[in-house]
Formats: sequence, C-alpha cells, structure tokens
Amino acid sequence: MNRIKHLIILSFLIYVNFTYAQETFKTNSESLKIYIDNKLEVEDWKIDYTLNPDIFEVEVKSRKRLIVYRDDKNSISFEINKEDTIDFVVIDKNNQPAKQRIITVKPNVNFTKSYIKKHKGKIIVDIPEVSELVNIIMVLHKDAEKDENMFDTKSEYYKRVKTYFEPFKDHPIIDTIQKYISNLKHDEEHNLTFFSNESYGYYYAMKMNACAYEYDNQANIKNNGIIRVMAKGWNNIDPMKDISLIKDFAYKSNFRKFYNANKYYYDELISIYNKLNPIQKMQNWLDEKFKFNYGSYLIYFSPLVYGAHSTQGFEDKGFKQTFMFIAKAEIDKTFSPIMNELLESRVVFTEIDHNYVNPISYKYLNEVNNCFSDRDIWTKGEITSSYNNPFMVFNEYMTFAVYSLYILDNYDTKNFNEYLPIMENQMENSRGFKRFKDFNRELIKIYEEDKKQAIENIYMRIFDWAKLINSSK
Repeated sequence: MNRIKHLIILSFLIYVNFTYAQETFKTNSESLKIYIDNKLEVEDWKIDYTLNPDIFEVEVKSRKRLIVYRDDKNSISFEINKEDTIDFVVIDKNNQPAKQRIITVKPNVNFTKSYIKKHKGKIIVDIPEVSELVNIIMVLHKDAEKDENMFDTKSEYYKRVKTYFEPFKDHPIIDTIQKYISNLKHDEEHNLTFFSNESYGYYYAMKMNACAYEYDNQANIKNNGIIRVMAKGWNNIDPMKDISLIKDFAYKSNFRKFYNANKYYYDELISIYNKLNPIQKMQNWLDEKFKFNYGSYLIYFSPLVYGAHSTQGFEDKGFKQTFMFIAKAEIDKTFSPIMNELLESRVVFTEIDHNYVNPISYKYLNEVNNCFSDRDIWTKGEITSSYNNPFMVFNEYMTFAVYSLYILDNYDTKNFNEYLPIMENQMENSRGFKRFKDFNRELIKIYEEDKKQAIENIYMRIFDWAKLINSSK
C-alpha cells in the first residue's frame, strides 16, 4: 500500500514539473496586450484559467513573425514560423497558472480579384440573413429585456420575433447563449442595467462573425471564404464554432420563412437608413481631413440592435474595407429633417471615423497614455468600464469630437448650435465621458484657427491641453 502511494505522489510531481518547465510569464494584470511584429493586435486579452490551453492564432505566410504578450511593466516574446506551435504559461499574483498556446493559421482575409472589383468604391447597407439569424438567437435570451443597451426590445418587430420563435426558446443554442451572455449588473449612477464586459465580447464576436457566413445554393450555412473571422481579437473564442447548433435552430424553427416574410420591413429600414445617412459625404470629408482612405464600406445592422455598435477594418492585396455593425436609423417627427440627419448620422460617422482616428492615436500611444492616465478625470460610472485603458477612452472622445468638426464644415450655424449640446449632454451624462464638452470645445477652437489643416496636426495641441486637465487634481 505504501509503495502505491509513493508512485502516485511521484507521478503528480512529474506532471507539475513538466507543466512549469514551459516558459512562464508572471503578471499582476487580469489581461494582456498582444503585439505582432510590433503592432498592437489585441488590446485586451483576458487571462482565462478555464481554457486548457487558451489559443491565440497568428497568420504566417512565409517569413517568421514576432509575438509579444505585454502587461503594464513586463513582456514575453516569441518568434514563430509557419506550422509552429508555442506553449507557455501565464502565472498571476496568486501563482495561478493559465496555459497559453500560439498556433499558426491561414490568412484571415482573402480579397479575390472579383471581390475587389465588385466592392471597390462601393458603400453597401444591408441586413444579412445569417446576421439576422444570430441576432434573433441572442435576443431570445431570457434576460434580453433587462439589458438596456444590447437589444432593442421595445419594437413591434421584437414582438414578432418573440411570438414566432417562442416554441424554440429551449433549443440548445439558447442555452449556449445564456452561458456566455450573463452577469447582469446595475450602474447606480446612470440607473442602467447591462450584461458584463465578457458578455459583450461574446455578443460582438457572434454578430460580427456571422456576417462572414451566408446560405449557399443548397441552403447550407457556410463561411463565404472572404473573411474567416470578422471579430478577430474581440473575444477569446469564435461563437460561430457552434455553427451546427445554429444550423439546427434555423432548420427546426424555419427561420428562412420568418426572414422572407419580414423582407419588406428590412427593405424599408434600409431605405430610411440611406435617406438619413449621407455616407459618401462623410467619407469624402474624412478622406480629405485624414489624408488616407478606405476602398469600401459595408454597413450591417439588425432591427434588434440598440446601443452596442462596433467596427472592424481589413486589408488585403492593397484593398481596404471597413465593416460597421450598428443599429437601425429612425425618423423622430419632433425634429426637423436636418436634425434627424444629424442625430442618425452620428451613429455611423463615429464608427467610420474610428478607422481614421485609431491608427493616428496608435502612432502617438505614449502621449495618449500620458494625457489620459487619470481615469477618474475623464470617465465616471460602471457604464464606461469596457473602455478600460487610456487609448480606448481617448479614441471615444476623439471620434465624437471629430463629428463636431464635420458638422461645422457641412451644416449651417443654426443646426450646429442646436445639435452640439445634445451630443455633449449624451456623452457626459448618459455615457459617462464627463469632460467631453470641454474636450470638444477645445478641439473646435483649435480647428477653427485653420480649417485646412489635417486632423493629425491637431493631435499635439489637444495632447497639450489634455495634459493640463489630467494633472489638475
């Protein structure tokens, strides 16, 4: 008996020693940044102890690539070649290990010649079929009506969805959704209830990645082969891994019957959207002010989306394409046609211009981190927790402030003065960016000194101003 006990203990010790023989990275942070070839690839890689291992995919075509995981103080780096696999362990302040694996994969984006020809210079607005399928699946969550930002549950369309799909609310894919979208919390300051940041990561990944899928001629749901994962870097897992369950739900519920029956409604929403959003005018202005451009815009929305918007840009073979995932546009009869245009255009503009603002902010990352280092000065409330670092907070300030400059250049003074307080109030009191009005007015003042200047030239001036505010405590 004693000999057997010793053998068991010895086996356990060998396993422990093997695990920790791998390279390790000790950190006090709950998440890490991941860089590929010195470029920030993932802003917020959550350290997940439940995955065994947690896998990060790297595209490798021919030459080796440099991968760096970094916290606020330290980093660990690896060189990876095609078909390599690298294992290491992240160890937190409590000495808890989280296994990590880096693997190489085929390129995520494949813009073919025919695809580029079809989309170059085009702006496409759509409610894609598979996209609407996953939005319907997610809104069947038992707590969908409790979150006040993720879903629009006040519309007649939502009632139609609930009525039609009620018999299928116990389908296994709904259980999966409720597993990953959870942990409702209440922001007392803003009196809002919403799901956790991790839940939003899954939600964004699911609705974005679904747009890479479509029904083929045999009514099978397949990735279209142009972009494998649209929300790459947004979430640790791809929710479309459960495609077999998604297909089964679509088949058993006869989803396509519902989609086709509501096609008239989708077409009406797309018409309203195009009426209220002069996207070509926005793009022309942004191209001129930022001195670079994108080859195509695809704007996808669902009637079930409320305030949770996102954007993602891709480039391959010299062609740049920007995707936006947003809410529907609505006409408010209490406002004039121009004010309706301004209120609705803000939604897509502030997604489009993230693709212009973020790359420049990244060029000046040290300045951004320095001048927005004191979070309490710039944000308030749990509602801003998903903007969890200076880079993200600054970019949200900047994208909305740049919209003010766009209005200044393209609309008359009366409309500008009527709209500006609405946006500033929303940013400060509804969204928790409590110094936005001051930031916005300063940016406008700098811009008005010379409207012909590129937006990038304004950055240094706004940094100088922000540093003074940031150190004002």
